[in-house]
Amino acid sequence: MDKKDYSAQKKHIRTHYTRFPLDLRPEVLAEFKEICSKNGTTPTAEIKKFIASYCGATRKKTK
Repeated sequence: MDKKDYSAQKKHIRTHYTRFPLDLRPEVLAEFKEICSKNGTTPTAEIKKFIASYCGATRKKTK
């Protein structure tokens, strides 16, 4: 089995994205993961949706 080379993809991610570390209590994260899974989504997807929604709502307020 050949290994795939993801170096171009990794370079793109490093140059176009910023990491956003978030510390949560283990029990909170476990519950969040479980609820997301039951709803057919992921914690990352839900956090990204929240950020987009929050920014959009804030832009509307400040115009």
